[in-house]
Amino acid sequence: MRTVIASGIAVGTLIAGGMLGFGVSHTLCDAKLTSYELASIDNMSTYLMIQRFKGSPQAYEAALRVYLVALDARERAGPGLFSQYIDVDRAMVYARLAILAGDRNDVSAAAQYRSQAEALCPRIGWKVCSADEIVRMVRRLDEHSMWNPSRASPDHGS
Repeated sequence: MRTVIASGIAVGTLIAGGMLGFGVSHTLCDAKLTSYELASIDNMSTYLMIQRFKGSPQAYEAALRVYLVALDARERAGPGLFSQYIDVDRAMVYARLAILAGDRNDVSAAAQYRSQAEALCPRIGWKVCSADEIVRMVRRLDEHSMWNPSRASPDHGS
């Protein structure tokens, strides 16, 4: 009888330990994936802004296209911590591509990119959403970006 009880306790402990180990490893894996997602977002954002303010318009446009591919890959990977922002990011990329196309007088491409940005409005969930509004917001963000070399840096009393 003691052998049966001892065996039962040993098997139960083994099962509980396995379940606890699986739970801990699953939690660590989720945390690691979130860290990778954050690093990827930060890396791509930095790359885009450097190309925006230091690169040629062609290099910036190429970086925006790469970012669209990265957004598609992130969406295909399934839900993550920042999945709800993918459509906003995508709309902003299309708005920036529209601005670039407008700057080179490619009216057709600019209209197409604006249309693609506006098509995301129902999924973005803004109270007021249009291609004009998205472009306005992107221009404001870029104007006030810490990467913008023409932005006056604050004089913190120095």
